[in-house]
Amino acid sequence: MFTQIYQLDQLEKCDDIQRIKVITGVRRSGKTILLRQVKDSLRRRGVANNQIHFFNFSQLHRRQLIDWQTLAASINKKLIAKKVNYLFLDELNQLDHVLPFLHEMLKHPNVSLYITAASQSFLTRLAPLQSRLVVIPVLPLGFAEFCQHHRQPTSERTLYQYLNIGGFPFVQDVRDQLTRENYLDGVFNTTLVGGFTKHGALCNPFLTKQLAVFVAGQLGLPINASRAVKGLKEIGIPASSKTLSAYLTLLADTYLFYPCYELDLATNRVKPTNAKYYPVDPGLRNYLTNQKGVLSQTNLEALLFIELVRRGYFVYTNKRFTFIADRHQQRTYIQFSYSIRNQHEYDQAIANLRRLPTNCQKRLIVLRAADILTQDPAVPMSLLTDWLIEDQAV
Repeated sequence: MFTQIYQLDQLEKCDDIQRIKVITGVRRSGKTILLRQVKDSLRRRGVANNQIHFFNFSQLHRRQLIDWQTLAASINKKLIAKKVNYLFLDELNQLDHVLPFLHEMLKHPNVSLYITAASQSFLTRLAPLQSRLVVIPVLPLGFAEFCQHHRQPTSERTLYQYLNIGGFPFVQDVRDQLTRENYLDGVFNTTLVGGFTKHGALCNPFLTKQLAVFVAGQLGLPINASRAVKGLKEIGIPASSKTLSAYLTLLADTYLFYPCYELDLATNRVKPTNAKYYPVDPGLRNYLTNQKGVLSQTNLEALLFIELVRRGYFVYTNKRFTFIADRHQQRTYIQFSYSIRNQHEYDQAIANLRRLPTNCQKRLIVLRAADILTQDPAVPMSLLTDWLIEDQAV
């Protein structure tokens, strides 16, 4: 089992009974493994087994477990009086009446709650408890974790391998390409099944997959429902804008794709349409497009975006900059270039960054750069392979 050290450290730091720890992310990204590692950590600290309670709601749902009141009553019977009880609720988004259930659990002053969910809309359902939530996103392994797991140096060669294998934990030690593809097919299909369960009006897996294939082939380009209608119509798949808009929402809600909206810097408002959609993992993108993950501008831009999301940034796009990243009330303007071969290309790459006020955070990230460049000290430059392994910083 691969340890996601950063997320495990976050969970251990916020081991507070008053806060609900919510772990979110795409299916098979390691959320359940992370819960088990928290359990192991508790045991090492001397917590008794009967103080730790684990419920997998995907399995309970398949068994058609009764109503939430009966579930709460069964849990209450297991709690140890006068001791802290650690309650792990895996895939809680499968439970229909989650708020009354959680309110019932929160009545206990000695219960520490840990939740996993594979749905973005689940956080909306938890909005009334927002002040008590700590949300920790889990994505498939990033490049730094990939290098660590495979004991490989941070090089372009390793980056190429990562783009082709991806970061889902299970595929890391699978040598057979067909087995990897079958596994990713399973990830995609089980994700859709879970999504359809919670979106009763959506039930067309063929259309959903064709839409995902279309979106995965449009990296770096703004997409809306009308454009998706036109793209699918060209390959003989008719659908309305309203239908495809709903399915685009499903792809984002299940964390298969992350939308990146355009930020209007003049008004500081986000434009709600024409978002760019980036796949959660390069391996998933390869599976959908049936292509290798080459070291291209668009593939690396997608990798850069997902890494910013992994580090907790709210990320936007803009016509002047590759990305605008907000975190902890700090904004950073990022420009990405595949290659800078000479001074002229360097000056072009940072032209918009230079126009920003001097107190703005700026960063130029490149895959390759010439050795002899006169760099602007106000615009830090990083090689992508170095930036990807930096310690949670832009």
